[in-house]
Amino acid sequence: MKNFKYILILLLAVSFFSCEDDDILKLNDSKYMPATNITGFGETLAISKATKTETIEISYTPASYGIDIVVTHKLQLSTSSEFADPTTFDVDAVDNAFTFTVGAINEVLTEILLLPVDEEATIYARIITTSLSGVDPLYSAVVNFKTTPYLDILFAPNTFYLFGDGVGRVAQNNKLKFIKVNSEPDDTWIIVWMEATGSFKLCSDENYKGVIGKIGDPVSGEYTLGTVDNRGEDIPVPGTAGYYTVGVDMANNKLLIEPANVYICGPTIGNVWPTSSVVPDNQFKLDSENKKMYLSKSLQAGELRLHVTHPYIGDWWHAEFIFFDGKIAYRADGGDQERVNINAGEQTIELDFINQTGKIE
Repeated sequence: MKNFKYILILLLAVSFFSCEDDDILKLNDSKYMPATNITGFGETLAISKATKTETIEISYTPASYGIDIVVTHKLQLSTSSEFADPTTFDVDAVDNAFTFTVGAINEVLTEILLLPVDEEATIYARIITTSLSGVDPLYSAVVNFKTTPYLDILFAPNTFYLFGDGVGRVAQNNKLKFIKVNSEPDDTWIIVWMEATGSFKLCSDENYKGVIGKIGDPVSGEYTLGTVDNRGEDIPVPGTAGYYTVGVDMANNKLLIEPANVYICGPTIGNVWPTSSVVPDNQFKLDSENKKMYLSKSLQAGELRLHVTHPYIGDWWHAEFIFFDGKIAYRADGGDQERVNINAGEQTIELDFINQTGKIE
């Protein structure tokens, strides 16, 4: 009976290790098959802004490692058949297919592959399959198709943000979004702290898409902006740290930087309005050490009215702003703002355009 017990244990051990060895041999000897039969692009993939919400489905036969292990399929696109610098499309495979919108693939084409709009291009596609750590990835055969990217909101002409080391992107607590000029739809502006060195570019999305810079050197301080066909180069900062007003004139594709000029006008200074109020006594001064602007002045009781001047800005109220409960609010392209009344007396108004705050002391 004892001998039978030992024989049974021995048989179980042999069976266990045989299964384990079998699994290893099966993985090593299995035939790896990459994804095949990629369909859905066609010879020409027609996309347009009018169809941006429509879906595209790319189907395929999944890859196999010969055993049941976890696999992940991703779609890769490139402008060359060699896939020297491919981009992996951020879309997950479901039921042996990738499904995405026209707008999503157009974004990849224009913002990652940087293809010019309204020009037909040949795109190459393949599926990369990955599995457990240490298991080689599999690549499908390459397919290609023609398509023509279109101009979309990611390169909107009247929605811009600033970014770059020259404008303190890391130090800024707010997204550096341009403000629309009231009654002037082609013009926008922003007051931003610029470092003594560095540069910046513009983008049409707070996640840094739709990027453009300058083309060539400035003429009388005015830069020509890049386009979707030529994105341009970084724009250098003026060279002295401080607050600057950056204006964009999209009607003429121009950008102009000048020191920030902020003024008070209206009831608190005796109902004096621009242009009579645009004088040094009513102009905010720069406190470069604390990165703030301030105006110390004897003021009359009444409504506080503040505005910015810039060659691209017309009437003063086209770039008017105020602060409520310490937070700066811009009129932009909206209606007349609510009023903030102040008491008479010697007062200091302080503005912080990094944190977008204002206060009166």
